[in-house]
Amino acid sequence: MPMFIKYYPNKYERHQLIEDLKIIRDKGYDGVFYCINKPYETGDLTMKFFPVARMIELTKQAGLKAGIILDCFQNPFLWQMDIFSPPVNYLGIAYTPRNKYYPVCPNNPIGHDFYHLLLQKIYRLGQIDYCMFENLRFPFFWQEENLDIQHHVPPYCYCPFCVTEFSSMVGEVVSFTSQIVEMLPDWLEWRSGIIANLVYDACDALIKKTKIIISTPPLALIDLPFATGQLPLAYVDNGCLISPALYHPSKMGNILWVEDILDQYRIEFKMTKLFPTFKVQSENEIKQYLAIDSTENFAGLLFDNWQSLKYED
Repeated sequence: MPMFIKYYPNKYERHQLIEDLKIIRDKGYDGVFYCINKPYETGDLTMKFFPVARMIELTKQAGLKAGIILDCFQNPFLWQMDIFSPPVNYLGIAYTPRNKYYPVCPNNPIGHDFYHLLLQKIYRLGQIDYCMFENLRFPFFWQEENLDIQHHVPPYCYCPFCVTEFSSMVGEVVSFTSQIVEMLPDWLEWRSGIIANLVYDACDALIKKTKIIISTPPLALIDLPFATGQLPLAYVDNGCLISPALYHPSKMGNILWVEDILDQYRIEFKMTKLFPTFKVQSENEIKQYLAIDSTENFAGLLFDNWQSLKYED
């Protein structure tokens, strides 16, 4: 079962990357996943990208596999545009960014166009082992949310783009959340269809060149369509892998919680379709996760927090 490191430096330095790749290989990992965009700096109005083609080439020269991570509908740079409009919650209140989370509604034309621009950029890179899609969903800041979903309607998004599109689908003008509550099954089906079509666009563009991985929050499977619009089983049927993010500030180091989430996936999925992501502080934590039943059958494991792992013997 292959293991990978999520590598996200503040800046690209060729010699440092070569050195790190040697350490990663010597520690027994099989490859590296790179975030395509550079970190956001307050006040910076221009999105900058890492030279991923060069990074992938160096990775392969080191005898490792390479993956790319796309941050799809979370983008602080789009928020700086004068014509950008933020997601809106079910109370009609626009989202206010916090703790570096800048969600973009998948129905916002600016976000939609940028997503397809990313697909074109990745397509031009040619053959890549993996491409992971993060935040390919409706806004949901799961890192700061209670994972026990108690909302009576999905918290986001009820922006004009969403409401107009949904009104067109149901054939009547929808103006109030109360109307959506009455049509909740239709609303959930419509939301899931929006995300599914974006996944299928990625498959059409890339699946012949790379293995596509869809990242999901660490929710119960039954809650994912409601909270995020994601339908993991449909994506697997279309040839994708699924990467549940198996960490949360309130659950760090809680192996029983991780096992509970994985038990739900075992019921619905073949383990070979899963590529879980863990945020770890030490090699000992990794050993604990590797001891979980059926871990050896996963398509792969991705470990975040390279800076903590780098200096361990």
